[in-house]
Amino acid sequence: MNKIDKNNKNKYKISSYSYLVMMGHICTDLTQGGLPAILPFLIAAHNLTYAKAAGLVFAANFVSSIVQPLFGYLGDRVQRPWFMAVGMMTAGVGVSFLGFFDSYVLMCCASIVMGIGVALFHPEGSKLARIVSGEQQGTGMSIFSVGGNIGFVAGPLYASAMLLLFGLRGTFGFLLPAVVMSAVMLAKTKKINELIEQHYEEKAQIDEEKKEKDNWKGFTIVSVLMVFRSIVGACMNIFVPLFWIGVLSQTEAVGNANLSAFAVAGVVATLAGGRIADKIGFRKVILFCVCASPPLMLLFTLNHSLIAATALGMLISLTISGAHSTIIVTGQNFLPNRIGMASGILFGVTISIGGMFSPVVGWVGDNYGLQNAMFLLTALSIPATILAFMIPRKK
Repeated sequence: MNKIDKNNKNKYKISSYSYLVMMGHICTDLTQGGLPAILPFLIAAHNLTYAKAAGLVFAANFVSSIVQPLFGYLGDRVQRPWFMAVGMMTAGVGVSFLGFFDSYVLMCCASIVMGIGVALFHPEGSKLARIVSGEQQGTGMSIFSVGGNIGFVAGPLYASAMLLLFGLRGTFGFLLPAVVMSAVMLAKTKKINELIEQHYEEKAQIDEEKKEKDNWKGFTIVSVLMVFRSIVGACMNIFVPLFWIGVLSQTEAVGNANLSAFAVAGVVATLAGGRIADKIGFRKVILFCVCASPPLMLLFTLNHSLIAATALGMLISLTISGAHSTIIVTGQNFLPNRIGMASGILFGVTISIGGMFSPVVGWVGDNYGLQNAMFLLTALSIPATILAFMIPRKK
């Protein structure tokens, strides 16, 4: 029995390394999840406008969108799993110093450092998640992606607790989980290298005529779809607490609690979406989620009931996150020979654009009210529905 035959029995098992990289994803996105929850405190302490507050997210995502595909490209040429540990530490350092600066420029610099850390982690993390998930790519990517969701759930709660206890300098608390998880990931780097090398050895044994070619057209469609989805998702994460404060007249704590509820729904949807996609097909899951988003967004924007707003917000999160891992795997499948680059683009350029667009939504909120900003997000959810029907069918 050759090496490949011995490993066939493991193709339908989820490796323990799927959960290791998920934990790394939690620590990395804890910083991204915490940033929107820090914004109301920065607004109150430094009298920032909505646009300036959203600009901190823009700074992180702008840099991340530039360097993340590069990190993915480098990861395709030479395996660099240590990028994950360095990325987690860098992201933690960036956000931990955010509360120590009075200067808006220095706040932007701290956000940029965080963005570089996020960019380092995601291409290698998502590539490893795909490799160790065998044939259950939807489930494997959902486990990886749910780490990000958990980070966004815990981030607002963790940020609120730290800042309420220690003031703005409580942001330094984000350094602790970054240090611990980076050390764990570095300790596993040798074994991770062996797993990656084994994967590419098996891949090299595939007959040349059976080797899949890259489909750039399909990947482009998925990437543009992800751009619109990320704009809506990222801006919802930023403006959900602000909407509760500015439109529904609630406190910062209530706004952040609803941001956490929004993220909890995303965790459930991410896990369920990947598993369902493995069973019924990726295309069906994507179409259902993107078609459901626009009407739910419209209802949320028009509603002023606190209970209904909570329920609608969670439903919107279900439709945004339910197809997330499925869209990522679909995009990777269109570039089977450039997984790292595909991951860097999907996690870097497309998702980062969501944060980069947030100042535009913030400007609309400053000048025309937060409700009109939500109308804009509703309109931006429609193109994704059209693009979903254009994704090429792939066996």
